[in-house]
Amino acid sequence: MTERSVWVVVGAGSAGCVVASRLSEDPERTVVLVEAGPDLRPGEVPPGIASTDALAAVAVDGRTWPDLVATRVAGSAPSRYLRGRGVGGSSAINALVALRGSSAQYERWGWDDIDDMWQQCRIPEELAHPDELGPIDRALLSAEADAAPVPLTRRAGRRVSSAEAYLWPASDRPNLDVRAGSQVDRIQFVGRTASGVRLVDGSEVGADRVVLCAGALHSPAILLRSGVDTPGVGDGLQDHPSVPLTLRYRPDAAPAGGGLVTATVLQRGDLQVLPMNHLGGDHTGHGLLLIALMRPVGHSGTVRLASEDPTASPVVDFDLLSDPSDVERLRAGVRLGLAITRSDPFEEILDDVLIDAVGTPTDALTTDAEIDRWLSAVTGDYVHATGTCAMGAVVDADAAVVGYDGLHVCDASVFPSIPDVNTHLPVTMLAERLSTRWRTGGFDSTR
Repeated sequence: MTERSVWVVVGAGSAGCVVASRLSEDPERTVVLVEAGPDLRPGEVPPGIASTDALAAVAVDGRTWPDLVATRVAGSAPSRYLRGRGVGGSSAINALVALRGSSAQYERWGWDDIDDMWQQCRIPEELAHPDELGPIDRALLSAEADAAPVPLTRRAGRRVSSAEAYLWPASDRPNLDVRAGSQVDRIQFVGRTASGVRLVDGSEVGADRVVLCAGALHSPAILLRSGVDTPGVGDGLQDHPSVPLTLRYRPDAAPAGGGLVTATVLQRGDLQVLPMNHLGGDHTGHGLLLIALMRPVGHSGTVRLASEDPTASPVVDFDLLSDPSDVERLRAGVRLGLAITRSDPFEEILDDVLIDAVGTPTDALTTDAEIDRWLSAVTGDYVHATGTCAMGAVVDADAAVVGYDGLHVCDASVFPSIPDVNTHLPVTMLAERLSTRWRTGGFDSTR
């Protein structure tokens, strides 16, 4: 380490914004935050991101990876996988759900400092105003006593991304350099010590330490492209398997369009039921009820390189439902969802409940075999990719890549297993936790 150390942080999403902000609190440390996508600055936030409509945010040009696809279930065709791109990452386009996760799960991982980390977290948590609830939100609250409004990552009714919460307050620091529109090709090494990164345009950024915060799909891809030979890189990929029930509104019950996509949630055991009050665009008159398995057992998904071309998206295979217990538990979730849609509050607002785009009704799902066939055909993800650089395998407790010096990973890829909630807040807490350890010397600084 030099007297004034230089840290390069790759990726300005939910983790990278936290890491860059916290590390740059020390004026004797220079932090260069490198992000492939566009910037996000005060006064220049696109209307779609500033709105309450998450689907409008996803539609903002350049804010998702356009060519990223993934296979969900064995035998299915790859289809687009939505991940945030640009400063703010997925925090700028997600559904705003702010859930912290199970303390018991963090305790099983040996994380005994999470209460302090939540105290440090700058992401606001705000319930929607009752007037903002959509028809499916209200029906779910009426139908299920344990359904509840879900906290949202907003302040005074407006989205607060990780960029706003962490980077904007640090924007005047002379030791923090944010470089948007700068995609990383690979990590550079001297021997097995990281010495910086090379960008797609051929330029180089030198560093004493490199922290990958590019997410559970792109961080392992960068490691693989860089020749990192630590066993397990790109293995163990997980997501929350989910299935949709399509809800067709009665004409007098359909929302006008726009507004919050979701503001309530039902969490029951290892299942989550999440409403989507509208589908945006031309899909007026329809909503969804998503049923997701939040504690999947299967972890056989992979991320691999399509080629050495740094602009090519990685090959992503989630291999969801590979474990029979996941099929069994998600099947129970389907039966729960069907029962909910047949309750009086839902029947009052719906004309029909469908299981596919061609209008098949739910009475096609009667037996276990029928449900299982449907699951194999329609199971998707929750865009909560995790686990491809897991602690205890690819990285150690300080998120240092095993077998290398000066190289860390800090994003959803390092979770020991998938968090049992939507991943934005757990990733934020993870980044607070690791940056605190690094700032306070919780690793061997001579390594």
